[in-house]
Amino acid sequence: MIKHKKVKEQENVMKEFALKKVQLTDEFWQGYQELVRKETIPYQYQVLNDEIDVDVQAEREDPNLPAGKSHALANFRIAAGQMEGEHFGWFFQDSDVYKWIESAGYSLLNTSDPQLETTVDEVIDLVAAAQEADGYLNTFFQLTRPKLKYRQLYFSHELYCAGHLVEAAIAYD
Repeated sequence: MIKHKKVKEQENVMKEFALKKVQLTDEFWQGYQELVRKETIPYQYQVLNDEIDVDVQAEREDPNLPAGKSHALANFRIAAGQMEGEHFGWFFQDSDVYKWIESAGYSLLNTSDPQLETTVDEVIDLVAAAQEADGYLNTFFQLTRPKLKYRQLYFSHELYCAGHLVEAAIAYD
């Protein structure tokens, strides 16, 4: 295969870089990074863990969508056999937990925060405990429709959630 000279030159200059080596040094962005790490990520954890109420306007009447509570981590506890109960929330709700892990992972790239790291490790352990022996992981289908796993991919958000899990794994090194 013949490649254009410019392509060959670009191949020689393209290098992989470690995200850990990228740092925002501007005070404006550093302030926001610190705010996210110290305030937003812990607040989001409290929401996911049902430690605080959130006033969310329901789009429709549905007893499976409890007002004020996320139930996202509770769904994992139920799937892991650590808690009794039923799945609450949307069928894509696991992605909220994965996006939180991803956010925390990126936040911890350049800043040490042992308390946050411990919390993330605990959530990851919970996610792992909820995973089935064959590798399947989606609390909605595990708890409400086990016979429909991977049967409604156009609707189910199973691959959507799996993609967010992969992104979380990449971010949390």
